Amino acid sequence: MTNRALITFSIACPAIFAAVLAAQQSQPGAQPGNADIAGLPAGRGIYYHAAPGWVALQSKLLVPFSDGSRVLNFLNLGSTHSIAEMAGPHAAVQIGNARPTFYLRGITPAELYLVRSIPKTDYRELWMANGRNFREWAHYRSEDVTGIDTQTVAGDVVTVKPRADLKPGEYALASTLQPGERWIRLGYDFGLVGRTGQ
Repeated sequence: MTNRALITFSIACPAIFAAVLAAQQSQPGAQPGNADIAGLPAGRGIYYHAAPGWVALQSKLLVPFSDGSRVLNFLNLGSTHSIAEMAGPHAAVQIGNARPTFYLRGITPAELYLVRSIPKTDYRELWMANGRNFREWAHYRSEDVTGIDTQTVAGDVVTVKPRADLKPGEYALASTLQPGERWIRLGYDFGLVGRTGQ
């Protein structure tokens, strides 16, 4: 090998090595956590990985009504609080893990809240405090909200996990219907089962 060829080879080797390394790191299979979402449904939604497989949380439209008449007081800003209702005393999905991990596909976690609901005879209530600004009104009560941690797992998949153990009861992951439309939300509901009195 001539000196010129040796110099060319010496310069090219690091560049080739760097290119191969970059290509390996950019492969989809190299991203951490992808094994955790094997079999995750392709549709937009919020999912929980139960023992039998993936379970989709059902979404319900959360339209806040002020306390009192559901028709006459719709969007009445004179009330101090408003209520969004979810049909049924319990969510269809019941979980036994006090700190479950949820998988969001196609849903931004930017305006996502984990909210405890109040069970009634045949429905559940989400209470909200009203504000003066129509676009900002109906905030969830702080005592009903649990902090969450989020992490991107894949391109359009994000995990959501409560920062603290949840008490047994009924909950919803509440997301805005569209960015900027905070007064109308979707509630993805679930229940947490546990020991009586816990």
